Parts: sequence; structure tokens; C-alpha cells
Amino acid sequence: MCGICGIAYADGFRSPDESQLIAMCDALQHRGPDDAGHWIDGGIGLGSRRLAILDLSPRGHMPMTTASARSWIVYNGEIYNHADLRAELVSKGHVFRSRTDTEVLLALYAAEGPSMLSRLNGMFAFAIWDAGSRTLFAARDRLGVKPLYYAEHQRGLFFASEQKALFAAGVPATFDSSTWEELLCFRYVAGDRTPFVGVKRLLPGHCFTFSDGQLRIRRWWHYAERVRERREDLPADHVRWFQETFDSAVAMRRISDVPVGVLLSGGLDSGSVAASLASQAGAGVSSFTVRFDESGFDEGELAAQVASTWSLTRRELKIPPDRLLDRMERASWLNDEPLGHASDIHLGAIAELAKPHVTVLLSGEGADELLGGYVRYEPLRHPTLVRGLRPLLSPLAPYAAIGSRLQKLARFLTLPDMRAFGLFNACEVLPAELHVLGMPVSGRFPYREQVWDAAEQLFPADLARQAMFSDQHTFLCSLLDRNDRMTMGASIECRVPFLDFRLVEGVAALPSSVLFAGRQRKSLLRDAVGHRLPAAVLRGGKWGFGVPWSRYLRTEPSLRQLVQTLPERDPIRNGPFLREGVTRTIDAFLAGDNSNAHIVRQLVMVAAWHAAACGPTARTASPVLDRHAGLVDAALSPQPRWQPT
Repeated sequence: MCGICGIAYADGFRSPDESQLIAMCDALQHRGPDDAGHWIDGGIGLGSRRLAILDLSPRGHMPMTTASARSWIVYNGEIYNHADLRAELVSKGHVFRSRTDTEVLLALYAAEGPSMLSRLNGMFAFAIWDAGSRTLFAARDRLGVKPLYYAEHQRGLFFASEQKALFAAGVPATFDSSTWEELLCFRYVAGDRTPFVGVKRLLPGHCFTFSDGQLRIRRWWHYAERVRERREDLPADHVRWFQETFDSAVAMRRISDVPVGVLLSGGLDSGSVAASLASQAGAGVSSFTVRFDESGFDEGELAAQVASTWSLTRRELKIPPDRLLDRMERASWLNDEPLGHASDIHLGAIAELAKPHVTVLLSGEGADELLGGYVRYEPLRHPTLVRGLRPLLSPLAPYAAIGSRLQKLARFLTLPDMRAFGLFNACEVLPAELHVLGMPVSGRFPYREQVWDAAEQLFPADLARQAMFSDQHTFLCSLLDRNDRMTMGASIECRVPFLDFRLVEGVAALPSSVLFAGRQRKSLLRDAVGHRLPAAVLRGGKWGFGVPWSRYLRTEPSLRQLVQTLPERDPIRNGPFLREGVTRTIDAFLAGDNSNAHIVRQLVMVAAWHAAACGPTARTASPVLDRHAGLVDAALSPQPRWQPT
């Protein structure tokens, strides 16, 4: 696991500036504290920061080259089936100099070229320079667990694991104001766009080549095609297939030369991962849980039951409210984009708590999108009923309890049709609701609409499956980006067994009658591994990883002051809003009105992000690692408030 970066020019006589490359590497230090390296030759420069997971020796140093020095690689990720691939290459006469999966990846590419991508089971983003053809090749894993960003700048191609490394090399960190509507509605700019002008992300399951000044991007993993193929060969016993494949996915993600632990929320997803991990590894696996004083948000007791059942070592934390602004500043710097999820800050803190004990964490992320776990999918499973309720519920929207599921359903029934209901299913704010800010809206999101078109073709007349497909290409990407930044910010590698491509393709191929069987959500997971979990976990409803932000923003003085000053903060003061609309919305929120709480929270996150990523100190910011401030682990002592240096 690492941070990677590079600069490539079409002109082989123009060499990348070494100081730029070093600055890019330095900006990624948190991703790889164990080693650093860079290499420049002609028109190419590659850089790496290494977090050693496999073969902790100097033999894993990057950039790494072949014996002939024709190909060079920088690589971020883990190839879980690297041992099988290594054995195959050895049988063909290849001699390895290390035990790293990096060398396996490089050797496989040298032997097979880009076609080898389909043989990889892992999470990865890597770049390989072929000196013979003067071609840069880069690829990203199927689901996008590992990130890769790029920008065409100064007649060259700049790429990195995080946007901040691009900015460290001189790429402008300029806010793209055309993304306002998507940021406030969806909290994340989907597709290859980012909130920065000219900065793009390589999409999951895609690769690119850069040669002779031409950037060519193509998709190498065709999700819909693979699902159609899998439909032709469904397992006879889908429950047994799921259990065996899930346990295999967990087993693969145990591969490590450093300690492995688990993020344990107390819910079904993380509990299933913890149980599978402990059943294979034995007693003593470290688990890490976020606690809250607010009983409606705290799942600590359920997590404790799972830990007791499987003899896990428990570690917990709470973040005191007076530490939240500090944590928000650090998380915003790490994330490079506005914090889109309530739990971003807490995930960063729990990763920092984990770091002294483990270097790898397993997470239950992706299970809801895989198995249809979100409550918001339920109305989509019964579209005829929803259409019948429209005349009855739509007029009740203004009177339903604010924040209740009934109110959300009533709000969504004001949308013109069920396609719109599905397209905006993951929204907390509908475009029309932005009128309170005096903001013009289009209600159009081209990439998301293209994804929905593809979903309709793969799952015709099945709105719930269409929403799940859409989420896997949009909402899940935001979760995985969050997971990567918050854990790698603490120099922790996070692995996600539910997103093993065998599960993703196989579950998507199952009929809805199988996936949605029974009265409880995620019946397939419950039937496959539910016997391993305490009854209380199986009875528990869908919590999610919620955080009482409305209360914190009103009652914590530093956060309340931030809310009060939003109209004067960039980029809000120059945004497409009427000042009186912003002020009126904020005043009502601070007075206790929750009608537009989601809008206010997202304005806060955008303001915090802009200060960290686009402000005057953003390009050189290198936060002191305030790793353990405010944690309940008595062995950890508070550190000074984080400040950019």
C-alpha cells in the first residue's frame, strides 16, 4: 500500500523537474511512511511513498524495475492472488528478487501486457513506464477501491494517488463552481470530474496509455457484460456459494506481513467480516469501534457482543465535541474534496487509534450496495404501491416529522416519475430544495443519468436493482474515496471483502427473488453467515454510521461560530446564492429548525474543504500527525491542535 505519483512529457528531451517530483512524494508521506523513492529518465518521472505490507525489506523499494530496466512501476494496492500468479511465472522460468506483489505485477505485465488485468484479484492503482515503446500505462481496480487522479498541465501528464500531490507540483487548485449543485445534492461529484478545474479521476475498471502526447482511456472491466455471463452459470446453492466465496474473500485479505484488525460498528456487515476473520485467525484479533454518548447513534454494546463471541481484542474511542473542528480540518486536508459523509471524521480518528496496533484493517464497506441493505431501496421494490400512495402522501410532506422516513418518502413523491425517484435515491437534498439559498438549479447530472441508462438495460423494470447498480458506480465511489483517505491518512491499509469482484459479479447475476427473499434485508448474508453472530445483531435494524451533526453544529461553540460565518467564507460568499437566502437558512437552523439541516451541514463541509485544499497554505500544507487527540484509550495522550505548516 502506497502513494504514487508521476510526470510524463511527450518530448523525451524534456525531463520532469526533480523538485516537483519530490514535492509530490512529500505530499503523500502519510500514505507511505516506510520508504520513499523517485526515478527520472528522459520525459518520465515516477515517485512513490511506501507503506510496507508484504516483504518489509528494502527489496520492496519503488520505483521498481525489471532486470532489463525496460519497465518501471509505481504501485498502490494489494494483489490478493499474487502467490498463485507468482507460482505460474516461476514455472515459466521467471526469477524473483523479492516477495512483493509489486514485482509479480510488473513481471506479469512484462509477460502479458494490459490483458493481465483481468487475472488480478485485488485493489490497485499503478503506473508502468515501458522504455522501449515510450508508453506510460496506468490502471485502476474494478470497483475503484484505490484512487488515481490526473491532470494535463504544462504540456505533460501529471498523476497521483491524491489531488494534493498534483497541486504540490504546480497544478492549480481551482474550485470548479459548476459542481455546486451536485456537491449540495449528492455530496460528491461523480464520474471522472472532481471539484477542481482540470483535475480528473481515472474511473474504476479503467486504464489509460500516454504516448506521443496522446492520452487514451478505455474501460478494461465491463461490469454489465460480466453479469450477463454469470447469469448463464448460476450456483445451484446460492447460500453455500455466498458463504464460501465470502470466506475466501476474507481469507485473501488476511495476506500480510503486518498485523490485521477489523473495523467493528456492531452492525451485520462489519460483524460478518469480524466473525469470518476471527474464525480463520483465532482469538485475539483487534477490533476498533467508535462510540457516542447519544444512545440513538451508539452501537457499542452490539459491537461488544460480537467481540465477546469471537474473543476479539476491543478498542474504542469517542471524539469529544470540542475536538470536532480540529478533526474536520485534518480530514478535509486529507480528503481533498468536501467531506460527504457524516462519519468521515470519526473514521479518520479510529484509524489513528488503530495504527499503533495494526497496519491493515478489514471493513464491511460495500455490503449495502452489494446486497440491497439501504432502507431507501424499499420503496423502489414496490413501485406500483408507491405510485398509488403518491396522491395521499405528497400533500403530507410539509407536515411529516422533519427527518423522518415518511417525510423523505413524501418529499421524493414530489418528483415527476419513478426514474427520478431512483436517480435521486441517494440524495439528502433534492435540487428543487436549493431554492432556499436562491440558487439556480438544472436538475441534470449527465454522468449519473448515463449510469442509470445502463442500469435500466441490465435490470429492466427492476427499480431497486437499478438503484443498487447506480450506487455502485456513484455513491459507493464516494464511500471508497472516504475510506481510502481517512485510513491512509493514518498510514493504515483498509481492505473490503464485500467488494471482491467474484461476489460483486455473482450477486448481481442472481435474480431479485433470491436477493430479496425473506422479510429482512440482506437475507442472503443472514442465511450464509448469520449463525456466527449474536441474536441481537441479527435483530438490529439498519443504523448506518450516523453522527449527530445538527446538535454539534448548534451547541459546540467553535462549530457554531463556523456556521454563523458561512456567508463570509469562501467559496460560499462568491457562490451562486442570494446572500439573504444563505443567511436566512443559517439563522433558522441555529434557532432549531431542521428543515434544511443537510444543506447547512454540506455548506460547512464545503467551506472547511475549500480552506484546506484551495486556501493560501493548501499547496504546502503538511499536517502534524495529531494521531491520538481526544481518544478514550487511556494509553494515548492528547496532542497539540493540528495546524498546516
